[in-house]
Amino acid sequence: MKLLLSIILAGLLGILIFFGPIGVYILCAIIVGVIFRSFVLLNEIHKQVISVGGIDRAKEAYERYLKESEKETNEKR
Repeated sequence: MKLLLSIILAGLLGILIFFGPIGVYILCAIIVGVIFRSFVLLNEIHKQVISVGGIDRAKEAYERYLKESEKETNEKR
């Protein structure tokens, strides 16, 4: 259903080109608006996923692994 809606919407937007400069202007405004909104949503998702000053668990686990491996090599000597 979403595919059909997308095809119909793309066809209607394609028809705007035939309306001359006004149609091209409207089409470009729609495309720029969609791109801008996408960037805003991506920024919001990024802020939720990666918090500022958050704890990096992967880095902590790697550092713990390095310390443990150093300790094991020192004990073997």
